[in-house]
Amino acid sequence: MDKTRHPPDPGRNLTRVSDFFSADLDADLAIATVEQQIADAQERAERAAELRRQIDAVRGVATSPRREVTVTVDAAGRLAAVELTDAASHLPSRDLGRLIVHTANEAQRRAGEKALELASEAFGADSPTVAHLRGELDRPAPSADTTIAI
Repeated sequence: MDKTRHPPDPGRNLTRVSDFFSADLDADLAIATVEQQIADAQERAERAAELRRQIDAVRGVATSPRREVTVTVDAAGRLAAVELTDAASHLPSRDLGRLIVHTANEAQRRAGEKALELASEAFGADSPTVAHLRGELDRPAPSADTTIAI
């Protein structure tokens, strides 16, 4: 066994000092990255909250071709109002029912388009949220009979 003392290797100490500062830089970079991710998440949450407020205010309105029926829905397609003119009372009940459904579907389509526009502005046209809304909007209206006899 060699018991002689060798002089310290200055390159070895320099490596240790360099590693020490590298670790500090890596930690600073990691902290900055996490802080940026937090800021980005907070900004997305603020945009989502604002979008929710805007979508809650969306109304889709449609009127039948001869103005017998006007329907207002919210962004989710829930009926907010149905207005019938005196001319609506002269329609057979089956035709009036179909006309209301057709007009409500149109109002819902309009509300959906406005919600899609707002989401695109908030998150970008290629975002998953917008893609989901677009998919919902592209689904056919739930109507067994789209023929309207007026």
